[in-house]
Amino acid sequence: MTMTNGRTWNEVRAEMESFKDQDFDWKGGRLPSYIYYLDEEMLNIQREAYGLYMVENGLGKGRAFPSLKRMEDEVIRRGLAILGGSEASGGIFTSGGTESILLAVKAARQWARQSGKKKPYKILLSETAHPAFNRAADLMELEVERLPMRDRDFKFDLDLLQTALDDSVIMVVGSAPNYAAGTFDDITGLGEICLKNGLWLHVDACVGGFLAPFARMNGRSIPEFDLSVPGVKSLSADIHKYGFAAKGASLVLFSSAEDKKLAHFALDWSRGTYQSESNQGTRAGGAVAAAYAVMNVLGNDGYRRLADITLGTVDRLTDGIDSIDGLEVIKPFELCIFAYKSVDPGIEINAVADEMGNKGWFIGRSQRPAPSIQMAVNPVHAKICDQYLADLSESVAKVKQLGLRSQFDKNTY
Repeated sequence: MTMTNGRTWNEVRAEMESFKDQDFDWKGGRLPSYIYYLDEEMLNIQREAYGLYMVENGLGKGRAFPSLKRMEDEVIRRGLAILGGSEASGGIFTSGGTESILLAVKAARQWARQSGKKKPYKILLSETAHPAFNRAADLMELEVERLPMRDRDFKFDLDLLQTALDDSVIMVVGSAPNYAAGTFDDITGLGEICLKNGLWLHVDACVGGFLAPFARMNGRSIPEFDLSVPGVKSLSADIHKYGFAAKGASLVLFSSAEDKKLAHFALDWSRGTYQSESNQGTRAGGAVAAAYAVMNVLGNDGYRRLADITLGTVDRLTDGIDSIDGLEVIKPFELCIFAYKSVDPGIEINAVADEMGNKGWFIGRSQRPAPSIQMAVNPVHAKICDQYLADLSESVAKVKQLGLRSQFDKNTY
């Protein structure tokens, strides 16, 4: 499009709103991932708080915008409080889980250098760990070895881990939970191995970090996974997921503030010393403000209420899916993510996914531990349970009756 003369905002706004016509109805609960939505009230809090600090730049929080530093410090403090931090701990506010993971990997690499470990450096993780670890390794020229998940529970296989250890390994990763199957790796067991072998253990709690602690407060059985577990040196947790902040908000937390410094960047240049805790230079002040606002409005009681709604919805959906002949929820799963598969040769699960897509549902598909349909449940899904299950039952019946097969490309994420 060639831009000539400017147009009115009303005209441009109407056009932009029309662009959404082909998007899936996330407010109506038609998306199983990507967004974390409660209601219009919470959305307006995010918008207003973000707008209050939309122009301010987090790079200047130390001198130009002490208000941002005040809010960011409080957000980090609250994150440490629910995720096993101590007086010695520290954290960095980041733009998302990928940046949090990049900083954790950088800190582990710097720690290995200071410890006198010899290159090449290697990260060991389960096949279920997030791809961001490979992205970080690619940027930093580290090696990555992914090990097969344990068949019975889809967790990091600690026996395979033990056999894969060698002098090049500097870092081990556990997920809480993993995105593939929704189970928590044995963080306590990983911590013991890492302490014994002098390795950096990172916990990827980007999904569970702001849900699991409150589910535990509500009486749910949640595995130990946070900074209080011996051996854990860093942990990532996204506030823009179950923390319900506006996007662009995550934390990477360190058991030691000294370890946190390993992630920093600093350079003496012509103007003086340039330094940044994160991978960014300019940083969106609005993301910090929205996170601060939401955390203060919800408080622990609000987060506990949302955890109750979320996991109650998981229970309703999984019970309903298990009642549909030919389908089965893949177990175990341990929090908000689950997947279900076909147990009837006459029902191809990807064909069922196609039919659900035809009914207006965005369908998440997974290949392992089995070809399946995956959901990452949040409170917006509470209102769509009955409709989802009814549409799913109709889709299964149609696939079986007509013998439908899918042309789904597994390379489509």
